[in-house]
Amino acid sequence: MKWLIILLLFLVLIAVVAWYFRKYLQSAWFLYQTFRRMRKQMRPPQEKQVEPKSRSGDTELVRCPKCNKWTPKEEAVKLKSDFFCSLTCLEESVTFNKRA
Repeated sequence: MKWLIILLLFLVLIAVVAWYFRKYLQSAWFLYQTFRRMRKQMRPPQEKQVEPKSRSGDTELVRCPKCNKWTPKEEAVKLKSDFFCSLTCLEESVTFNKRA
């Protein structure tokens, strides 16, 4: 029972000290977060390791209607029923159709 009372008094003491120094604790926490963000931003970006896809002989190819380039269907960009080799061809095709 006396250990419970000692523990309770210790917790009350910690609470009073934390309340008294709360502004300093908040400032310290803010500085910690700021330095952590700065260190994270200064770290060089990690390059993702991309494994090359194994191309099998039965890959379906589609032709880009804009530049007539053949592209694997998995890598092509689809718009409705058309497949484009890149976003650039897709955007050029859409802007060309808007003008016409």
